[in-house]
Amino acid sequence: MPKDTEKILGGPAAILLLVGVVLSVILFYFMFQFAEQENLLMVLLTAVLISIISIAIARGLVSIYKYK
Repeated sequence: MPKDTEKILGGPAAILLLVGVVLSVILFYFMFQFAEQENLLMVLLTAVLISIISIAIARGLVSIYKYK
């Protein structure tokens, strides 16, 4: 029996995606600010944080898909 995509992408998954997008936008903004200040360490740190958030969002979506 196939799962309904509309049910999976609603509710918690939409909230998780929204939180991830907001955090990524904020971190990208700070990354460009640090780049203008020529602070390489903070640019690399924000890039790592963006990747960690994207991995967490992907894992969250997978767990929502599996257990729903």
